[in-house]
Amino acid sequence: MQEEQNRNIEEATERVKERLPLEKIRCIPKYKDLSSEDYEKLIKNTETVALLILKAFILENNQV
Repeated sequence: MQEEQNRNIEEATERVKERLPLEKIRCIPKYKDLSSEDYEKLIKNTETVALLILKAFILENNQV
């Protein structure tokens, strides 16, 4: 079960990278000098925030 969830997260992360490649992110003035290493960190941090929001939402709905 955990392996399937991890695979789903990895697939979702890859879809985000396809939709928002580094070149497209660099078009945003704030990120114009973004390195590929920083891009990976940005994607990972965004993934973490999204998962935390999702977890909070699920926990809240389970308590209702």
